[in-house]
Amino acid sequence: MREKPAARRAGQRSIGQVEAVKLRRRSRKHPGLLLFKGEPASGLSIAKSVLVTIVEQGELPQAWIDREKGRIHLFFASADHPDVVALTDDPSSCVCYLWSSADGRQSHAWLLKTR
Repeated sequence: MREKPAARRAGQRSIGQVEAVKLRRRSRKHPGLLLFKGEPASGLSIAKSVLVTIVEQGELPQAWIDREKGRIHLFFASADHPDVVALTDDPSSCVCYLWSSADGRQSHAWLLKTR
């Protein structure tokens, strides 16, 4: 049986990681920001908050996590986006998931309503 190349074996061991945060409320300390506080939604997550930034011009940056603050950063083209509206209307009914590739070059985020 032939041995697989080392790079391929390493890629198969780690396809990335997922962060999940169960949101509770909008930050009272920073009412001008779309900053939402919560708690890790799994035992492996470190995320405790989500910051939404509205980018009006150009390409949207990829979602990412600030590991020191435990904060997921999301970007939308409009405050009228259905996910942003749902989040601002009832933050406690939302969970945010963020997948990041093992090499850190790709990410994808989801905001899901729990009720």
